Amino acid sequence: MGDTLRSSGRLSLAVAASRVLGLARDAIFASLFGSGIVADAYHVAYRIPNLLRDLFAEGALSSAFVPTFTSTLVSGDRQAAHRLGNLVVAGVLVSTGTIVALGVIFAEQLVDAIAAGFVGSGDAASKLELATLLTRILLPMLSLVSLSAVWMGMLNAQRKFMVPAFAPAVFNLASLAVGLSLLAAGMSIERAILAWSAGTVGAGVCQAGFQLPLLWRLGYRPWPRLRGIGSHPGVRRILTLMGPAIFGLAAVQINLFVNTRFAGQLGDGPLSQLSYAFRLFYLPVGLFSVALATVTTTRVSEDAARNDRAALLNSTAEGTRAVWMLMMGSAVGLFVLADPIIEIVYERGAFGRVETLATAAVLRGYAVALVPYGLVKILAPVFYGLERPRIPLWGSLAAVAVNLTFNALTYRQLGAPGLALGTGLGAMANYAVLRVGLRRVVGPLPGRWRHAGALLLSNAALGAAAWGWWYGVVEPVLASDQVPRSVVVPVGLAVIVAGGFWAYTAGLSWLSYPDAKVLATLPGRMWAKLTGRPR
Repeated sequence: MGDTLRSSGRLSLAVAASRVLGLARDAIFASLFGSGIVADAYHVAYRIPNLLRDLFAEGALSSAFVPTFTSTLVSGDRQAAHRLGNLVVAGVLVSTGTIVALGVIFAEQLVDAIAAGFVGSGDAASKLELATLLTRILLPMLSLVSLSAVWMGMLNAQRKFMVPAFAPAVFNLASLAVGLSLLAAGMSIERAILAWSAGTVGAGVCQAGFQLPLLWRLGYRPWPRLRGIGSHPGVRRILTLMGPAIFGLAAVQINLFVNTRFAGQLGDGPLSQLSYAFRLFYLPVGLFSVALATVTTTRVSEDAARNDRAALLNSTAEGTRAVWMLMMGSAVGLFVLADPIIEIVYERGAFGRVETLATAAVLRGYAVALVPYGLVKILAPVFYGLERPRIPLWGSLAAVAVNLTFNALTYRQLGAPGLALGTGLGAMANYAVLRVGLRRVVGPLPGRWRHAGALLLSNAALGAAAWGWWYGVVEPVLASDQVPRSVVVPVGLAVIVAGGFWAYTAGLSWLSYPDAKVLATLPGRMWAKLTGRPR
């Protein structure tokens, strides 16, 4: 008990490092290129390989490869697993290389299709020309990220989580080095954006290469080969699983597109509000759910390979309990403290109090999605390990249907907060489909009603305490104008976050919620690992 949470805690440290470095990278990019034509062209160009990465490399490929590679490892033949890895690497390089070549040839048409509004505004000709050139430079990122995803899956399958978890941080660190070099060089903006784009591709090489030394020590030798790829049962299994996974992930992209289209009809502001709020919504998703899903996916893949249904249910239940505990507390915090969180992160310059209140309302809508969104990340990979990929596909389609219907009926009345709420309702529908599917395919997850009661009671107390502290103590201090707002808001928020975490974990421990004591010691262990001190 608690192994999943302990392992995911260490991964969360890696995710946090990557997020901080990513923010620093974005800050340097903004200082170099601002928000004009050059910056717009880069973002449009980067969106194309980024979309393909989300859909193919880090989505469908990872979902299909990890269970298959794990199954081969569990059989006891490590060399066969390494041969499978090399076959997949060869197939990935050939397939993504073909996509990249076609993308380079038809880059102008791609840019026009992805961002028609972009190329139709301002100096359209120069924007299109620059975005097309940058697209051709950045497209090889697809092959690099796909290669990185395969090697990441091989390491995760062998329970080597930390190196692949830090690989994105290496990407951001390399990008930072490029940005700082460009700042020091003082070259023209036109040359700088070309160098930045080439540096982004170089950072992708660093991200993939960072994982190779550990794989080498584990006995893997990278030697991509195509001979026998069509007849290999592992490759055929991966392709069988990838088809529904791609369609399921396409449904997620459709959801984002639907929200964007509705927000675009609401005038100025909602699109930005959704974007700003989503970044904060995704912070606990990345810190907790993604880390938990990485650990749980490996374990359930091993259980499925052994045909141990009881162990699979226990591994899944441990992951879902941790998600409920972490994400429900995060959701309560985001919902109650949305105003001060938005104020601290965004309120400066052109982003004033009106924008803060509007974006905070959107963040509250997204907070509803945190728990089901996290649970979906735990449950969906289970079905790939069981070779039942159509169930996650149906869950994704249910999410799109609910989100589309709700938004179509309410977007005029509820505005941007309603669009965020629709995302949450869609995630609930997705989770419901997955939970019913799991019960039918494997059986019910083990659990006790008193654990649900402990969660509800602890989160109700957390929400009441956070609301009482902020609106009963901090707001009166702000109203008195005796202490600068720039001091009161961050200090008040830090106190409630630290105090709320202590009270939340203490309450859950007292009510005997599983892994609550592990959660209470997690910050100390993460700090000890960060500083290298024994604990």
